[in-house]
Amino acid sequence: MKTFVGYPVLLRQGRSLSNMISRILALSTAFLLIIGSTPVIWAGGGDDSVEVVRKTPRFLVKKGKTLFVHYCAHCHGLSGDGDGFNAEFLDKEPAELSDSKFQAKKTNHQIFRVINMGGAGVRKSHLMPVFGKTLSEAEIWALVAYIRDMGEDDSHPVFLPQGVNSDRPLDEPVSKGDIQRFKKWFKDEGEKDSAIQAGEKLFKKKKSCFACHRLEVEGEKVGGKIGPDLSQAGARYGPEWLYAWILNPHAYKPETKMPNMNVAPEEAQVLVAFLSGLDSENGGTPPDWQTFMETAGNPEKGKSLFFDPEGKVYCSKCHRVKDEGGTIGPSLSYVGTSRSRSFLLESILDPKAVITAGYSTVLILTNERIFLTGILKFEDDSGLDIVDKEGNDMYIRKEQIKKYKTQKISMMPGNFKDLLEVQEVADILAYLKSLKLPEFSGASGEEK
Repeated sequence: MKTFVGYPVLLRQGRSLSNMISRILALSTAFLLIIGSTPVIWAGGGDDSVEVVRKTPRFLVKKGKTLFVHYCAHCHGLSGDGDGFNAEFLDKEPAELSDSKFQAKKTNHQIFRVINMGGAGVRKSHLMPVFGKTLSEAEIWALVAYIRDMGEDDSHPVFLPQGVNSDRPLDEPVSKGDIQRFKKWFKDEGEKDSAIQAGEKLFKKKKSCFACHRLEVEGEKVGGKIGPDLSQAGARYGPEWLYAWILNPHAYKPETKMPNMNVAPEEAQVLVAFLSGLDSENGGTPPDWQTFMETAGNPEKGKSLFFDPEGKVYCSKCHRVKDEGGTIGPSLSYVGTSRSRSFLLESILDPKAVITAGYSTVLILTNERIFLTGILKFEDDSGLDIVDKEGNDMYIRKEQIKKYKTQKISMMPGNFKDLLEVQEVADILAYLKSLKLPEFSGASGEEK
């Protein structure tokens, strides 16, 4: 039997004109019964049979690929082979989604449920995150469509169910009242062993935190490398910020790879209690930086230094505050809320110490022996998108690349300590700490 995509081939050897006309009428009726514009395959069986096979719409596969690369490829691999860069750091190997045996065992609805509810929600590995509070139902079905496409599985066509929700869940950011209530709880309960132990259990055994974040456990770093290392979370992030971020990261950074983990406020509280106690012996401000921490800064002078194109540093060439500045580096619009003072000082004086997730630099050697470097923005099986230090976007196809690797250095200059006076560093630090979200104003306690 031959299969043709699109309209049926009607001519059959030895068939009379009347039979052909009858055939045309029957097929026309069948065509009108097909719902919407779903792609179809018309397959001729015997002389008197017609089989209509529906195919997954390509737009759904294309949308699923974009989502897969952003949320899934770091563990499952760009081609679904379970070989993403983060896979080696996980206790359990990610599923090989492209494997035909894996696909044969799963219905479309089963794949949807795992993505929607997470591994723990279907009694599988807790390392598989929940995406039902981050993506719309339509987006999850698009992921199912792309997973089927990776496995070249045409036997399980995927379509959007009637009435499917195409809007993402949009929980509101925490309110100032929420922050104040959390502050009171944290003051009264946050340092108790019971709260810390409950948070540790959630982090390590119940939620998907270890899939993306590293911790120091018995002198060794364990966990994923997608998000920031949290070994010194207590020194780098304020408890109020951690609480708000855990509850709804997309309210503060819509493009983040971290999904909304469907964490209850009570769970977020104990997770913060655990994280706030993490500050390794190597943490804290180095002795030769104490002068910077002890010097009072002027935020207005710091702002002038930050935005001065003729100045010593011109921070806004790469960093954006609200609607002003560049986009090469991360936005600093509310960095005074999200980062501690000591962490900001470290980022100024030693930017390579902690590179913000999503802003790692990559070094590329082309087949023509040309070296290119920039911040990796996107990668799929065909090429890499990078942004160089001047803000120029470049796309390099994989066939043009001899080899490439992620670097352990930051694109941000590391000589600000030499370029700036102590007072100038203190002024910039004061300006950055003034950049706060309204609901957090006055919420933080003593600065570290």
